[in-house]
Amino acid sequence: MKKEIRAFALGMLLSTSILGVVYYQADKQQPLTKAQVDAYLQEHHKIALSNAQYAALQEKANKANKQTKPVAPNTTPVHIYHLVIETGDVPAKFAKELETAKVIADATALTSYLETHQLTRAIRPGTYEIRSDMSYEQIAAMITKR
Repeated sequence: MKKEIRAFALGMLLSTSILGVVYYQADKQQPLTKAQVDAYLQEHHKIALSNAQYAALQEKANKANKQTKPVAPNTTPVHIYHLVIETGDVPAKFAKELETAKVIADATALTSYLETHQLTRAIRPGTYEIRSDMSYEQIAAMITKR
């Protein structure tokens, strides 16, 4: 047992010594020169700016953003539909109702969403107020009460 421990200790001492020599003998990275930086920037089609120049450009960009005209709000009307889900209703049935009422664009997309996320068995009977600005995820959360 003593020989194994001595061999292990000798191995640890030897590996630590090798690592120390490699660490201290390794070439230290030299700082970059201005010529090297300029060559890199030119090769990659980039430029260097001083902090003052960068701050001036940021200020100019902020002023330009403030001067742009505000975007007109979306004037799409929101359709509201009171959906009644009875026990035993399948998703295709009420998805078609929502499509007919122009609350959703595609009934099969809603049905696919419910099937993909395994929510078809989690649908709860009840009356729900569904708006046309709701996403499929929001509709699913409402009708599954999750």
